[in-house]
Amino acid sequence: MKYINFLIFLAIVVFLGSPYYHLYQLNDAVNNNDKAAFEKMIDIEAVRKVHKDNIAWKTKQIVPQQGQGNIISEMARQSAQILGNATVDTMIDANSILALLRQASPLWDKVSYAFFESPTRFTVRIGELGQKPIHVQMTLQDWSWRITAIYD
Repeated sequence: MKYINFLIFLAIVVFLGSPYYHLYQLNDAVNNNDKAAFEKMIDIEAVRKVHKDNIAWKTKQIVPQQGQGNIISEMARQSAQILGNATVDTMIDANSILALLRQASPLWDKVSYAFFESPTRFTVRIGELGQKPIHVQMTLQDWSWRITAIYD
């Protein structure tokens, strides 16, 4: 029974320590400008989807909804969303995200918060609040932590 309890305890410790290890690997990839290793740590389609969702939310907030009859507001909202989605697809790639994180390099020294948001989501804040920190969200995918959202 002690052996089983020890194995369970060890599995929990490994699980709780794994995102910090991946954060350390991310730090090494950013500091060494290792694009191949960095691309394995990021889910670029998920990052793009988060940015597209943010653009859609912002267009709904900026362009007021005045009712069904306001065609100009609806056209402005749709064109802003289309333009934003096209920009996201061309502007956000692994190289641009690596360049963003290299500005905050060394990451490990500038991490001011890193903890679980849920059992499968881990959030890292690089920089201090009030000084334009970068928030990196990692999600557990196939037993590996990958970056799925970046907020700057």
